[in-house]
Amino acid sequence: PVGTQRVRARMLGYAAVDTSVVVAEGQQTVLDLQLKAQAIELEAVVSVGYGEKKRENLTGAVASVGSEVLEGRPPTNAIAALQGEIPGLLVQRGSGQPGVEGFSLNLRGASSVPRDSTRLFAANGGNSPLVLIDGIPGNLDLLHPADIQSIDVLKDAAASIYGARAANGVFLVTTKKGKRGAPTVTYSSNVATTHLAGMMDTPNNYQMAIMDNEANIHAGAAPMYTPDLLARVKAGDPNPIPHPLYASSGWMLFFTSTDWRRAVFEDGFEHKHTLTVSGGGPNSAYYLSGTYADQQGVIRYGDDGNKRYNLRLNYDYDVSKRIRLESKLALENQDRSDIGGVTSKGVMVETIFGMPNHPIYTKSGQHFFAQGGWGNAVAQAEEAATARFNTKSVSTNFKAIVDVVEGLRLNLQAGIDYRTQNNTDIGKSFPLYRWDNSGVAYYSIANPDQNWVTRSDSEGTHRNYIGYVQYSRLFADKHQVEIMAGASHEDSDIDQFNAGRSDFLSQDVWGLGLGSSATMSNTGGGEHWTIRSGFSRLSYMFKNKYMLDANLRWDGSSRFAPDHRWAFFPGVAVAWRVSEEPFGRRLATFDNLKLRASYGETGNQEGINLYDYLQLITIGRPWPYDRGYPFGQGGQDQPAFLSGMVSKNRTWETIATSNVGVDATMFSSKLDVTLDYFIKRNKDMLIPVAYPSLLGAVPPYSNAGQLKTWGFETSLGWKGHAGGIEYSARVLLSDAKNKVVN
Repeated sequence: PVGTQRVRARMLGYAAVDTSVVVAEGQQTVLDLQLKAQAIELEAVVSVGYGEKKRENLTGAVASVGSEVLEGRPPTNAIAALQGEIPGLLVQRGSGQPGVEGFSLNLRGASSVPRDSTRLFAANGGNSPLVLIDGIPGNLDLLHPADIQSIDVLKDAAASIYGARAANGVFLVTTKKGKRGAPTVTYSSNVATTHLAGMMDTPNNYQMAIMDNEANIHAGAAPMYTPDLLARVKAGDPNPIPHPLYASSGWMLFFTSTDWRRAVFEDGFEHKHTLTVSGGGPNSAYYLSGTYADQQGVIRYGDDGNKRYNLRLNYDYDVSKRIRLESKLALENQDRSDIGGVTSKGVMVETIFGMPNHPIYTKSGQHFFAQGGWGNAVAQAEEAATARFNTKSVSTNFKAIVDVVEGLRLNLQAGIDYRTQNNTDIGKSFPLYRWDNSGVAYYSIANPDQNWVTRSDSEGTHRNYIGYVQYSRLFADKHQVEIMAGASHEDSDIDQFNAGRSDFLSQDVWGLGLGSSATMSNTGGGEHWTIRSGFSRLSYMFKNKYMLDANLRWDGSSRFAPDHRWAFFPGVAVAWRVSEEPFGRRLATFDNLKLRASYGETGNQEGINLYDYLQLITIGRPWPYDRGYPFGQGGQDQPAFLSGMVSKNRTWETIATSNVGVDATMFSSKLDVTLDYFIKRNKDMLIPVAYPSLLGAVPPYSNAGQLKTWGFETSLGWKGHAGGIEYSARVLLSDAKNKVVN
């Protein structure tokens, strides 16, 4: 049209340009515009399971976290660093003790009800996601955040490519690779303190005395604390008197007040140091990293800490233009210490129940016996021996990538993880004294000679073998087709041994052979399991606007009876990039607008023991340890009995997930918005089934329940720069509800 017109030019991957142009009647107007390249997340490559996709081409609900997020946080645990970064992800911490924090991940609510608890989010309730480190199942707890390049989270039908292991989502972790060129050396260090929070306020001695008097009055008795005694308590008189009610038992009435929390706890301290070297030549690249992390707990006395040593080497080599080899080696050593016998948790419990009217030490400095059976938390922490827990692991991951012909690629991968654990726990006996030191009033363990040592050793090997082919081709410049198919084998072996003795004559040396042979005990065992799978995916995209992904997965598990081991898990997802339509291009605010919908089924076998379909027999120990029956003079058998009822008909829980979502970027990719609504249905949930009491035994769980989980997720992010300063902000909002419908 004639006159002044406003023109906007844009292209994916470039910043939009707005300008004005004057159009004269009868003349042709030519306008030259130069677009500046802009790094946006749509161009990022995302792992989707046995392959990668550009973010703009995703059909499923996939969230990503980059290395810049993980490196900028102080936690030495990768799970802790994910808090607040992924919509719908709940990170829970079971303990504040270094090395055994008990971190757990829950994505989009519960998928199953735990078999041993009514809590939906119990750590062992089958609600933990599958974690794959460079394509191999692994433990995110043992991976140092500094070695992570990215974490991609599959939430909906995209996770169905992993079938039986993906009921609670999939975390695809990619570790860092080397960059070809001259060596680059990087050193980073983090220092942090930890503070005990959330402890309830406890009354001091004066407040306790007031409440004691009120309790007596309400019970119809006379107050124990007279006005004179109350005044001495309020003043903190250091001179105790015989207890008015229990003087015959040697008790004393104290007027000073003890703050057990301040006496036991202090701020913890932790620091970590990471050194990396990266480089390579024309045909190879390497990444070498070493990390040392030291965490000290919040208990003032004793040894309560955790030290971790991580070493990783990632090496890539191009054998030829068509063959590429990738190798990864990770070593980890963790040394954890704890308060022997009672543990840090036990000390914390004693601190909570510590009486404010009991001193820590007697008048001569010995540990005071808490009258009435209340413990002395300071004595437990200060006198206890140190328990040691060591974990070592070696993880190897080898992959060969062969470009057979143009568009056809063969992937072969093998991963082996070997881990050992060596634990020593010590229960030390130590005395607690009366106020006047008239004698030992109590031993921390029932009597002086009941000290003990336990040793446990275990080793396990986890093996994974994966092979798959990928074919990709563009037809007529508008039909993009990708086909993937493959198979995998996974198995695990664990052997363990436990031994213990008590009644040690000396508490200076704790060799296992120095305890009484009459108290020795030993147990052991092992386990093995296998999962075999076949999988395939078809991806189709038309004109970069209409997208389709279809996944198929077959899984077989040794946990089920032979007739019920295999299950089929399909998934399908579609997406429409509205912004690529002619009418969508006129939506000047949007750089990208995509609508998504998906349906997929995944499986769950958690909560089923390895041999539940077999009738097991428990071998017990003779009386007095277990039950046994005497035969003849002084003789006794070793009992054997059935462990419980079994079921040969149980099979996978099947979780069907439906999802609709919207992805949008606006204002030259400064604002990105993601909206999702989902519904999950566990159609074959394992639940207890009621039988007549005449059955005489506890029946096994059956696939007779149904669980529905539904909710939404919202993510709003903004990126910008002012002068030479770049800034970003993100807001996450999500909600999930669970309902047992059968």
